[in-house]
Amino acid sequence: MGISDESRCIMIIIPSGKPKIWDKQSDLGAVKASEAYTGNFHRLCKAYAETFDGDYLILSPKYGFLKPDSLVLGTYDVRFTARGVTPETIGLEALTQQWQALGIQQASITMLGGQKFKPLLEQITNGKQVFSFPLHGSKGIGDMQKRLRTALDTGEPFN
Repeated sequence: MGISDESRCIMIIIPSGKPKIWDKQSDLGAVKASEAYTGNFHRLCKAYAETFDGDYLILSPKYGFLKPDSLVLGTYDVRFTARGVTPETIGLEALTQQWQALGIQQASITMLGGQKFKPLLEQITNGKQVFSFPLHGSKGIGDMQKRLRTALDTGEPFN
């Protein structure tokens, strides 16, 4: 079954990140979302998701919610802010429609990202779904990466 398979109790959402495959291979065409984002933080989040669940979405400020096999057409440089969407990003209405179309019913949804994602996800879901943010409280991106590496090295997922 798909993402809404209720036998799976966890869903992980990971942020896309600025570094992309086209930074080193500019003539490359569309690629799967699982291959498009190349930054250290994204790669650690992806490794965490694949290690501890396998069912994950990538949240892109241009395309919205991407499955690993979704196509990303090319590079872009937009980001969500602490206030959420901007005129350059995908809109809140489109994000909400994508979320509803995905039909995610998991009891536990984990967001591996910074503080800015909490209000955004609450807006998208109208506060009707519960998210955990295990990296909140970190002292920056370096600390988040260290916590992800530790979880991967020890085989112990976040609580």
